[in-house]
Amino acid sequence: MQIRTAESLLRAFRESGLFSPDEVAALARDLAPHGDDVQAMLKVLIQKDRVPVYQLRKIVHAKTAELFYGPYVILDKLGEGGMGKVYKAKDTRHDRIVALKVVRSNLLANPVVRGRYDREVQAVLALNHPNVASAYEAGESDGRFYLALEFVDGIDLARLVRTFGLLPVPEACEYLRQAALGLQHAHDRGFVHRDIKPSNIVVSGERHHSRATEAARVKILDMGLIRTVGLDDGNGADLTRDGTVVGTPDYMAPEQAKNSSTVDHRADLYNLGGAFYYLLTGKPPFSVGSPIEKILKHQLDPPPPLQATRPDVPDDLARIVARLMAKKPEDRFPTADALALALLPLTRFTAATPAAPAPSRQVVIGGGPRSAERPSDSYTPSTPGADLSAPPSSLDALEDLPPRPTPKRPATPRPAAVGPADRTPTPRQPPRGPRPARRLPEREAAPSRTRLVVGLVAGVAVVLGVAAWLVFK
Repeated sequence: MQIRTAESLLRAFRESGLFSPDEVAALARDLAPHGDDVQAMLKVLIQKDRVPVYQLRKIVHAKTAELFYGPYVILDKLGEGGMGKVYKAKDTRHDRIVALKVVRSNLLANPVVRGRYDREVQAVLALNHPNVASAYEAGESDGRFYLALEFVDGIDLARLVRTFGLLPVPEACEYLRQAALGLQHAHDRGFVHRDIKPSNIVVSGERHHSRATEAARVKILDMGLIRTVGLDDGNGADLTRDGTVVGTPDYMAPEQAKNSSTVDHRADLYNLGGAFYYLLTGKPPFSVGSPIEKILKHQLDPPPPLQATRPDVPDDLARIVARLMAKKPEDRFPTADALALALLPLTRFTAATPAAPAPSRQVVIGGGPRSAERPSDSYTPSTPGADLSAPPSSLDALEDLPPRPTPKRPATPRPAAVGPADRTPTPRQPPRGPRPARRLPEREAAPSRTRLVVGLVAGVAVVLGVAAWLVFK
């Protein structure tokens, strides 16, 4: 259906099944002043938070059927990975916001995998800890399998560092101390995450700093899902086939790269050591090279000295991180609880502790589920000190819409003429010396293989031409 008029847009709203008659009438009143200017109407809907951008895109392109998964209505897309897609959704039965993870159907085509998936999902549903994102239920809708998880209205640690810069030592220690407590709860129940990394750890509430008035809350995401989906012959205890590799090369434990199905809880502790490097230095321990090269470095090379990049890291924390990243599992902390206990003294700010840069306002990350009508942008903050709760204000996400009219550029006024009496003599600048020759980088100065081949062919052609001229002269 083409959206070219206000009436066609309102008809799309009515047919979507997302709005009651009273809500459609309220939308009509908001759009009335804009006539049939579709772009202006869409912009008003976004600026007033009347319709989430993701839903609006589906409505405009007549794909609203993709917004319904059983009792859940999709509000926004949060991310996508190898296992499937994650959406912000509203549970219409309990009137709550959830993170809905939709599993790729091809992963569960094998009945053995499907059976073990169901059993392990039930185990994940049993996890209940303040530092682990809760799982509410698993279900199926028209052959599409989903898992409803707690929606954490916050920001993951990877994005936090990219947005606000390197974290102070106490802040980094507090976040990973809470993550260790959540891991201990999972380890006690036989779970190994195997993909702990900054982007799988989310913090909400106020940032942990000396002036905080609200406690920061840390949640681990995707607990148990990494080990749930894979290919297996039905004889193993989990769904990861022997000899396969599961995890992220930037943070992968040495033993995990050899066989991910045999690792224990100490692999998660190694991952936390790599996460410390990222929070304190802005990059993983081994940030250069291909995935295979990074895996080999984790197995063979000692990590670079943490204090060489962050001199303010205390010796106690440097020793903790070095122990976490020991090559042999038996040389690491015995449990995540032991790690949390060792980190506790380092989470306190003192007069000598460099504090986080003061933002232009008090930064509160998240703070609880928003209303179902508001698009989630808590995962995409823009600049330090920016309002993390501000709704998107552009139509960039609405592809394939009618083009917006290009505003005319105002004419630049020409400067007024200056009379002879108004001119100010400009002092003459001393003559500059010869500009030094710019030294090209080696990659730029060195001729490429293509240039060498072209030059060689040209040289051969010249030689042959001269020889032919001498023969026939």
